[in-house]
Amino acid sequence: MPADIIGAPVFDKENGQFVFHEGPIFNQLILADEINRTTPKSQSALLEAMEERQVTVDGDSMPLPEPFFVIATQNPSNQAGSFPLPESQLD
Repeated sequence: MPADIIGAPVFDKENGQFVFHEGPIFNQLILADEINRTTPKSQSALLEAMEERQVTVDGDSMPLPEPFFVIATQNPSNQAGSFPLPESQLD
């Protein structure tokens, strides 16, 4: 799920409001294994981070740290359970 990559707002009972908990994408170096086994929504979240150096949660854009670098692997496209990657994500 995209929230597993980006993070998610979690309700804080003491303050009575949602607090954003950052996901692993907020690190400077990301190693993503078998990215074409994730859903297209998760791929889209990763693609936004790679292209725009930011993530968007609930309409708020948050910048990623500098430098930001992603190393990713993929499975063969004919393997069961894999989704095609957009061309921009293959670079």
